[in-house]
Amino acid sequence: EGSQSASRRPPMRHGLRSLAIAAGAIAGASGGLVSRPHAFSASAPAAISRRASSVHASVAISKPPLPEVVERAPATHPAFELVRVEMVDEYTIKVATYRHRQSGAEVISAQADDENKVFGIAFRTPVEDSTGVPHILEHSVLCGSAKYTSKEPFTELLKGSLQTFLNAFTYPDRTCYPVASCNTKDFYNLVNVYLD
Repeated sequence: EGSQSASRRPPMRHGLRSLAIAAGAIAGASGGLVSRPHAFSASAPAAISRRASSVHASVAISKPPLPEVVERAPATHPAFELVRVEMVDEYTIKVATYRHRQSGAEVISAQADDENKVFGIAFRTPVEDSTGVPHILEHSVLCGSAKYTSKEPFTELLKGSLQTFLNAFTYPDRTCYPVASCNTKDFYNLVNVYLD
């Protein structure tokens, strides 16, 4: 198993989310969340709506400015079509999905204010039986190549690189090879080994 460094994500704002959910429940109360509808007078939905409006107004908080790396436009490349761009507000990450024009392969790029650089490649490996072929292939892929002739380059990378994460996983329908490093040169070396 690879080692993982502590991430530098901003803390999740559970309190604000709970408050927003509570405000949503108040706003939706006239829609049937109350078990005794006879307890309301004809003016009750309007009163609840006014109360919900004041709650929503009190939780309106301006967002801090986005980090410069997240503000940047997604990268472009003539071999790839930009399919969509989305923000993951909880982690302050901009995610761009691309499609390779020739092969149709999907690529996801995440822009985050984090010194840890992460790469992963995943393949569909559906199975028809329980012989474990995808898991065997996962390990075989990590046993060297024409360019990297070591019998166990994966083990050597674990010992001799500045990786912050290095592993591979087999799921019932796919196999994933993630790698990460805070050092740019080391990161591209790890990606090179993984892709060879």
